[in-house]
Amino acid sequence: MVQVIKRLALVFFTVLLAGCSPKYDWREVSTAGGRMQAIFPDKPRSESRTTQIEGVPYPFTMDMALVDDQVFAVVYSLLPEGKQDEASTRKAGEALLRSVYASMNEPAPEPLPPFGQKLTFRKAVGNENASVYVKVFAGSGVIVQAYAAGQDNTLKESVADEFLNGMTLR
Repeated sequence: MVQVIKRLALVFFTVLLAGCSPKYDWREVSTAGGRMQAIFPDKPRSESRTTQIEGVPYPFTMDMALVDDQVFAVVYSLLPEGKQDEASTRKAGEALLRSVYASMNEPAPEPLPPFGQKLTFRKAVGNENASVYVKVFAGSGVIVQAYAAGQDNTLKESVADEFLNGMTLR
């Protein structure tokens, strides 16, 4: 009888914990003007705006999915004709990397990390600690910043890794 009670208690707590966990509904999405394959934990929505990076205006589009208080986003800019060569794309990608560090109020290292390397930032937001996991890509005439962000008590690094490792630049 004790074994049955233990098993029922285990099932009860497993169901209870599952009810508190965020729901991830992973799906493959073509993004960045068809130049990147990504996975999102929910259906993404898109927003566009122009942003200045090192004094140069770039038209950016953000494909973003929200799961509870977690943000999963792919932010990209298709470079204009005449700026899609390898050297121009690299230069724009390096500017994007530096802007990531600036937005996190941290100095960019020299040399910059390679494209596709995961960057991790930890910040205090109110009374909570939050993490932002970022990868920057540059190639095929596009610059991309993929990130997962959320409070430390809800966003697991393994979930952020699943999202970021699901990025493939074509």
